[in-house]
This record gives sequence, structure tokens and C-alpha cells, in this order.
Amino acid sequence: MSQYFGVAISIEYVVITHMESKQIIYYTQAPGIKFEIELIEQFRRAVQFKEIDLPVSDGDIAQATLKGKYLITRAGNFTWVTIVINQKPTRFTREALHSFGIKFENRFGREVKHFYTKFKGDTSIFKEDSFGRQSVDGIINEVLHLTFALPHKLRFPTKKMSKRTAKIWEICEDLARGKRYILLGEVLTRAKTELGEDPVGITDSIYNLVQAKFLVPIPMDEFMKDYA
Repeated sequence: MSQYFGVAISIEYVVITHMESKQIIYYTQAPGIKFEIELIEQFRRAVQFKEIDLPVSDGDIAQATLKGKYLITRAGNFTWVTIVINQKPTRFTREALHSFGIKFENRFGREVKHFYTKFKGDTSIFKEDSFGRQSVDGIINEVLHLTFALPHKLRFPTKKMSKRTAKIWEICEDLARGKRYILLGEVLTRAKTELGEDPVGITDSIYNLVQAKFLVPIPMDEFMKDYA
């Protein structure tokens, strides 16, 4: 699981494009990301006018760049799913995207197939939770773990930490000073610079702090009310 931490904090947007019409039918941005309408519009035009290469066969994945961001796109039967990320993709990026694409079309394949006929282009169908059937955001949170991109608050550790984790905790405390929260991406960047260790080990330590609930995600509504 910790290997997907780096994927989660690198994602800025998830965009779903209808293959037949080449229209965007769903998008969301990661918590804390300021929405850039120009980026989404430029992506839409790039798809419409074939300015970027898109995968053709179900399960294929292609990579492109746009405005300094990486676009990783997976083809399904009816849709392209694109994640826009701010770091060079890894195999874990592709694995996470592949899992999301499969789950999305298993859940919404019928709706996408009849999106412009039976469902008349109504995007609210993607926001509906029902018994045993998640909304798109539910699948995103399950597979892509965007809660890692939320601001996190610190709780007092209740057990002994490893030497590396203790150093990372000190970085967390320093970053939280004066604002009472941290961003895990900032912790990762600073830890890489200051510790000079294997990034995988650093990522594991941050993930362990989250799992131990020493770092706790702050819902955006609470953050905007009490922290912003």
C-alpha cells in the first residue's frame, strides 16, 4: 500500500473522457489543488483535435505532457481515464490507473454506453452511491487514495518510532509550527533533501505515521472553516 503513497500525492486531476464523442464526462481535482480551467480546456481540445496520442485498445496506457504536467491515460471499452500528475510516473502510477479504469467501467460501463441516449448526458449518475455500488469519487478514494493529498494534523505519538521515522516526525512538527497542519507532499520533499536516504524508505515511514494515526487527514470543509 505504501508504494501508492507517492502516486496519491502526485495526482492533481482525474479526467474521464467519452471515447465516441471525445467529450469530458467527469473530472475532479485532488484536495488542495486550485482548479485550472485553462488546463482542462486545453486537454479537451487536445483530445478533440488529436493533438496528443491516446491508447486504442482496452487496457492500453499512453503518456503525454501538457503545461508541464504528465498525462497518463488508460483506454477502456467506452472511456479514456486520464490522471494528471506533477511527478514522473512510475509502474505504480500505471498499476493504480489500471485498477481504477477496470473498477470504473465495471461499475459504470452501462451508464457510459448509453450516456447520451438513455441518460441524456446527465453527469449526476456518476455521483450516486447505492448499496454495493460506489460513486466515481468513492472508487477514486478506494483506488487512488486522494485522502493522502489532504492537509494532515499531528497527534502526539503513543509508541516508540524508528530512527528514520523520528527524524521525519521532527520535520512534520517543524512544518506544522504556526499553521497547525502539514501537507504530506511537503514532508516527502523535505525529508528527501534533509535525510538523503532511499525515497522508498522515507515514503514507508510517512505512510506508517498515517496508519498509526499520528498524522490525521483533515476534511476540506473542516480545513476551510478552522485552518484556512
